[in-house]
Amino acid sequence: MYNHILVAIDLSPKSNCALSHAVKLAHFFNSKITLINVHEEFLNKKEMIMSRVSVDSLQKTYKDISLKSKSEITHLLNDLHAEDIETNILLREGKASEEILKLSDEISPDLIIIGSNGEDSLSDYFIGTTSNHIVDKSNIPVLVIPVI
Repeated sequence: MYNHILVAIDLSPKSNCALSHAVKLAHFFNSKITLINVHEEFLNKKEMIMSRVSVDSLQKTYKDISLKSKSEITHLLNDLHAEDIETNILLREGKASEEILKLSDEISPDLIIIGSNGEDSLSDYFIGTTSNHIVDKSNIPVLVIPVI
């Protein structure tokens, strides 16, 4: 039923909980998992130049952050005993909800899993959370996992 699961992970407790559920489903359905980790704080080259920062220095910092994120995700997968699951870890820059939906269109997963801790700030209430945006705009099923 679920051959390919897309999991949004930002290394927070809510996304780690979502990953745990994704691994359980992947074991049950013999699914592959694609994990997406989006860094909204990264500037693109044009933005770096406009803000007059050292592009090379900032890109090295971004690379270090990305490698650390990928390492932490790999460690989480090992802790969840996901060694037998085909996984792909993708790192992106941009607005999380847009990047998750864009990747969903590119890879056509059967299910998106995302964590949520609800609306915990005034801006979440007015603007909406990443999970709200994914549920509203996705063309495929979305499983939202609350922090337990």
